[in-house]
Amino acid sequence: MAGMRIICEGEVIEADLLEGEAPGICRYMRAVLPLDGTMVHAKFAGEETIVMVPFFADQENPKLNVVPGDIGYYPGRQTICLFYGETKPFGEVSYFARVRSNLDGLARCGHKLLEVGHLPVRLEVI
Repeated sequence: MAGMRIICEGEVIEADLLEGEAPGICRYMRAVLPLDGTMVHAKFAGEETIVMVPFFADQENPKLNVVPGDIGYYPGRQTICLFYGETKPFGEVSYFARVRSNLDGLARCGHKLLEVGHLPVRLEVI
């Protein structure tokens, strides 16, 4: 199974790409990786971090009731959302990946973001 690595604040988080459920978004993600960007924190939805991506994709594998470890793409908004705790998204995300290691590290990044506003992040294929 193909995967994705998220590196932020010294934390290395690995996720499985859900190729069967969201093949188009997974294909777009693999095509743009590696990607250096900025991670920010969601303002109202809860324990969620956000990274901009350089593509637009249609909705695939829609999910509203996300759980910690889910990774979604907001259709039409060029953002991926990494859910690390209690979250209530404003709408369905395209559920395309799932954290397989270091969810606690993602939560530490999320808490740090609440203090500093933004952090550099690197996304890679694994």
